[in-house]
Amino acid sequence: MARTLADALREFDDARLIELLNARRDLTSPIPLGIAPLAARATQPGSVHRALGSLVLPELQLAEVFAAYAGPVSPEQLARAVSTSTEQIAPHVYRLATLGLVFTDESGRSLVPVRALAEALPHPAGLAPRLSSDPSPDEARTIVEDLPDSLREVAHSLAFAPARLTGSPTSSLAKQLSSARLITKVNGADGPRLLIPRTVHLALRDGIVHRTFAHAPTPGPEAAPERFEGARDAQAIEAALEASRIAHTISTWHADPPSVLKRGGIPLRDARRLAAAAGTSHETWTSVIHAAWVGGLIGNDGETWQVTREYGEFSDASPARRWADLCSAYVRSNYLGALAGTRFGEVGLDGFAQGEPRTGETPRAALSASVGRKGVKVRRRHMLRHLADYPEREASAASLAESLAWAFPTVQRAALIEEAYAFTREAEAFGLIVDGVPSVLAPAALESLSLEEVAALDVLEAALDEKLPEPIDHILLDADLTVTVPGLPSARVVAVLEWTEVTSRGAGVVARVTSESIARALSAGGSADALMEELAALSLTGIPDVLAYLVRDEARKRGQVTVGPATSFITGEEEHLDRLMDSSEALRLGLKRLAPTVVISSGDPGFVMGSARAAGLAPLAAGGRGAAVDERTLGSVRGGPVGLELEADGREQVLDVEPSEAVARIRAADSGRLEEVSVPQRLLAAIAEEREVQIGIVDGRGGTRVLWVEPLALEGGRLRARDVESGEEFTVLIHRVLLP
Repeated sequence: MARTLADALREFDDARLIELLNARRDLTSPIPLGIAPLAARATQPGSVHRALGSLVLPELQLAEVFAAYAGPVSPEQLARAVSTSTEQIAPHVYRLATLGLVFTDESGRSLVPVRALAEALPHPAGLAPRLSSDPSPDEARTIVEDLPDSLREVAHSLAFAPARLTGSPTSSLAKQLSSARLITKVNGADGPRLLIPRTVHLALRDGIVHRTFAHAPTPGPEAAPERFEGARDAQAIEAALEASRIAHTISTWHADPPSVLKRGGIPLRDARRLAAAAGTSHETWTSVIHAAWVGGLIGNDGETWQVTREYGEFSDASPARRWADLCSAYVRSNYLGALAGTRFGEVGLDGFAQGEPRTGETPRAALSASVGRKGVKVRRRHMLRHLADYPEREASAASLAESLAWAFPTVQRAALIEEAYAFTREAEAFGLIVDGVPSVLAPAALESLSLEEVAALDVLEAALDEKLPEPIDHILLDADLTVTVPGLPSARVVAVLEWTEVTSRGAGVVARVTSESIARALSAGGSADALMEELAALSLTGIPDVLAYLVRDEARKRGQVTVGPATSFITGEEEHLDRLMDSSEALRLGLKRLAPTVVISSGDPGFVMGSARAAGLAPLAAGGRGAAVDERTLGSVRGGPVGLELEADGREQVLDVEPSEAVARIRAADSGRLEEVSVPQRLLAAIAEEREVQIGIVDGRGGTRVLWVEPLALEGGRLRARDVESGEEFTVLIHRVLLP
């Protein structure tokens, strides 16, 4: 009997089996009962397709050679097919074997690909699919050797061209090529197509599948020297604090909240308006705001975007902690905030490409599924690791895209270019890249990805805290209403700056007090008396009379009516409301009593319902007009992405059990120490050993049809098999299959 993948896996030691299970984590869900079922699962088309996603470019090139030949390939033939030496391909072949995609034949001199590899790569290196009408390799060589001289130049140009040719099948050249058997006509869904048969195409290439063998990408150029020592550290700190400040501006959305698009997200005009109000670029604003969204600080009720309850805790935190929250949300998310407002394919390595947008395609909206993409966080981790590997090199979009293309060759090139471009803009917004060079904060971002959430936040906060200068607790006031903070403002100073219009940020802050800024602060609940007291305590230059008059004058205009938050109302018997007001929940609910039987709360109705139950009451849900409603219609504005659960990438799936434990169970089952073997496990074993089995198929009337079959694949609750007698393939639900 021919050697199978199961035979090869039985020769693996535990360390190599663990490496296999770590790389192909779908193989342990559930844990196969033996080496044969493990091998069969590893040869299933879906599993093989997922495994290809974990290959780097040179490994994918070798896999394409195996798919192109679809049979045993010697190491020498394999090396020649990718234009290199056997020494160069040896480590990559070893990994393909470790992943269970290839194995050595019984002679030990050739490598055999698993059957599903050719199915997963139907067009390897631009070759046509394998057809039953293809000439044999020997016939194909004869066809190429016997070509008339008039067609040799054309044949040479077709050698590494795509297998599908454009042009009319009835043209003179097409007829000549077809007559020479260099091309064939195949009927497709879109009409007749001209193809170069795979065997002929390989003969034209003289057996070479790839003209060059991929090597690890080269990093960017050496970084330019700093203008002065510590300049980049200062810029990184400034960017981190700026990200924290931009996120803080969401607290002003209540004045003119952005609307919610029908397809989800913020309209582009609202995004640009809010970015301008925050005093930053649209790309920086969307980068930070997406992190705030993923972190649960922003939500919507279907009509407008609002700040969630979690924002209060975020706002009270230190600047370093706020940045840590935002940065952690960013590096762990599957979103590309910097691409909001663009269409797919519009972004190049240098920014927006000059090209016509796709017909009917609308720009991607911020805070929507359109800027999400599966696997982004895995590729972002790769780019952060690239920064760590080359700290003295420029991290340009071009060098990052090249690195991504090497590590993720199965991902569309245009998508990788977009992600590299977005990363450079987003990393700059969070202070991870400065002047195209990794900053002092970048290593902490990479380290945080290997930690649990709480520990990750501590690492990020400590990285920024260590670099922050001592905050300044005083200000300078001038008669022209200018406020100067000569350094990093403290929390007290930041509160005062809320009453101003900031005109300049950098090593310090310069702001200006205006009647509009005072009016805005008073409308937000500020107190003129408290401001004057704080100015007196903080100012080293006293309070100019003109500033005092301006504040008092604006304060006199306020207070004609009082408006406060009352998200919920509560009515009931006086004794029950007394009980609620005296409960431990009262402070959290922000309760205010308007009458003996009426209380208002700043908490949303859903939150108040739960708190009332915690206080021992039995609340009834009521609508805006007081009539009883379904409690499920009352609820909080939920923060974070809604309706988009991006799948985890194959490289980051979590194993249900430790690989070592999984290997122990597989070994135990293989040695017969586990007795129960199910029908699927027995079929998987037959697939791995490529042997025929007798099965019974239960029909809809309860009868059973007995067949000898060759099981081919078992996925999705269905068995695909070939009838030994007729040679026909069929698919049947696994619960209809019986085994003797």
